[in-house]
Amino acid sequence: MALSAKETMPVHNLPTTSLAVADDLRRAERSINTATRDIAQFLLSTLEAADAHGLSGAMSHGTVKATVASLAAQVDSQAQLAMRAHQSIERVARSLGLDESSWGGSAPKPSPAMASVELVCEA
Repeated sequence: MALSAKETMPVHNLPTTSLAVADDLRRAERSINTATRDIAQFLLSTLEAADAHGLSGAMSHGTVKATVASLAAQVDSQAQLAMRAHQSIERVARSLGLDESSWGGSAPKPSPAMASVELVCEA
């Protein structure tokens, strides 16, 4: 529910605003997931190309190192959104008297199990 430059956030309607914010959060999470998948694919392609052409590990070391660091940053970004932003908007919405449907509570959202998988990936 991204707003164009001509539109403004409907601040007079709190439930609608809350739902727009929650939708944007989920869109951001999907973007991070897509970017993470693309980075992982790039890493795989790089390693396969190096192997297929008999390149030494030293030649691709810098690329691999930078790509792995990028993947780690993406995982951290997802964890920040999943475990902090979701809880934050839900806490604020409840304090404003909104119910779960006002922030898209029925829509998929991350679970604590997802965070533990991400923490294993970081180790």
